[in-house]
Amino acid sequence: MLRDAGACAALIVLVSCAPKGLQSPVEKTPPAEIERARTLVSAGDAAGARNAYETFIISHPGTVEADLARLELGILEAASSGCTRATPHFQQAQDSEDRAIAVRASLRYAACQLDSKEPDQALQTLDPIAGERFADAEQELLWKTALGASEQTLDAPLALRVMDELLEKGGMPPDPERASSVLEILAMKLTIEQAATLFGELHPGAAPQLAVSRRMLEHGLETQDADLIARSSDVLRRSAAMEDPEVRMLVARGDEFLHGNPYVVGALLPLSGRGSEVGRQLLQGMQLAALHEGGPELIVEDTAGDPSRTTTAVESLIGDQRVVAVLGPVETRTISAAAESTERAGVPLLTFSVAEGSTEEGDQVFRFLYSPRDEVRALVRESRERGASRYVILYPDHGYGRTLRRLFDEEVAAAGGRSCEGVAYPPGTRSFVDYVRVLLDGGCNVVLLADVADQVASIAPTFAAEGAWSAREVRFLLPSPSWSSKLLERASRYLQGALVVVPFYDGSEAPTNVHFREAFEERYGRPPGTFAAYGYDAYRMISATLRQGYQTREALLEALRAGTGVNAVTSTSAFSPDRSPAHAPRLYEVRGLVLELRE
Repeated sequence: MLRDAGACAALIVLVSCAPKGLQSPVEKTPPAEIERARTLVSAGDAAGARNAYETFIISHPGTVEADLARLELGILEAASSGCTRATPHFQQAQDSEDRAIAVRASLRYAACQLDSKEPDQALQTLDPIAGERFADAEQELLWKTALGASEQTLDAPLALRVMDELLEKGGMPPDPERASSVLEILAMKLTIEQAATLFGELHPGAAPQLAVSRRMLEHGLETQDADLIARSSDVLRRSAAMEDPEVRMLVARGDEFLHGNPYVVGALLPLSGRGSEVGRQLLQGMQLAALHEGGPELIVEDTAGDPSRTTTAVESLIGDQRVVAVLGPVETRTISAAAESTERAGVPLLTFSVAEGSTEEGDQVFRFLYSPRDEVRALVRESRERGASRYVILYPDHGYGRTLRRLFDEEVAAAGGRSCEGVAYPPGTRSFVDYVRVLLDGGCNVVLLADVADQVASIAPTFAAEGAWSAREVRFLLPSPSWSSKLLERASRYLQGALVVVPFYDGSEAPTNVHFREAFEERYGRPPGTFAAYGYDAYRMISATLRQGYQTREALLEALRAGTGVNAVTSTSAFSPDRSPAHAPRLYEVRGLVLELRE
């Protein structure tokens, strides 16, 4: 990253001014014996100098002057005989009470460790002294040792910390290009976890942090990690490293990834296998909305209900197509797979799930559909406002039925009502007389019917046969799975006054709904279903928000969280801060052969 002339110039700028060289007072005015040993060294008499130093050390044990003698003897031995004989002297001098002597001994010891093919140990020795300023010759030795050890080490984080401190306080490197190359190599050796940790420890904007930033940016682009891309791009963008064309291109790619393409929206739908009918309806609604809106291009991927296929698809949408948002998926397993990628990439994900926990998959995940609790809560609250107080549930004894029983009891208690013991029947039951009699004997008259519409068509008349007519002796509450338009034709006289959750009412005369219904029938030759309506509204919500100027992934995400919405044909016109539908589902009351909207 820093090999070209512009980047090397950045390295020079980023190095702070260094203090004067480190020197001990005793070194300036040494004892006569040490002065004599120095004279012998200058005269080329290594043996005589060695004898003088050793004699002084023996004669002055435990003194700072003896430590100086050990340091200078070690330097003499390293130059004449090598590090084997020099190392013990440096090791002892490292413990000197004179800090200048101790630090200089550590430098020499590190150089010997490198000479002995121990680069990691050399760096450990240099780590506490890398910020010291030595006289010119030793400063050059510091650089030589640090660079040499860094080139050979297996401990890249330690090497980068040493280089960071050295560049910050140690003056200009004698070979800037080599230093730049070493930083680049060290950054490449880092794991991404090491890089993320070092990023916050290194001096801001200094050459080591820039090298680590590039490593993070490259990895972030490869793994579609928005956080890594944002942090590293920001540092690089404000540095002299931008003089490097490769860095400029990387930062531009990072910006492009973070923003996404406001003209492209992705969809993850089950178009084959289980759930394909739901996927087809959602897609038709989205395609109709795209035709009406003239908005962003819709790129669709088939999840086939498979998590691994979903992961591949969503990463393609995010990385290759650069979609600004993703609509879908539907199934819980595929939502988890998609959310892992969209969360990392910072891409809004609008799922078509009724599961309350779907938003817990990530901070970018929105739930477009109402959960069973949302529907039960709306029914109970509306009936309580009308004065109802005694509630009971009639339900099939299977997973969904038992779930609704639990939610019903919780919401009735929360609303201050009273629950009678729920009445369960085996799934597939055809005669409900015995169950209805047990329910009526309990004394509660607000009844939640928790079965599908076909079963409700048989259950409601049973109440009338037992003398409990709807809207007089009992009042029915129906969540959306218990309703269908055909139910009015089959059992309307038994359901009068019933409260029904209908997120999309195909008989609504609202202008937006009429337009949608007519356009859908003209295009597809049949009336739209609820999932087609959800697909229609989800696409329109994204398109409308983009038109308002929220054209990056981050801006779109924040706008959706803040409640930016659309005039919807379903009940979902906007999101709440918890990323679920902002408003309660629409409730209707059965009046004759029509549904009357409860305002």
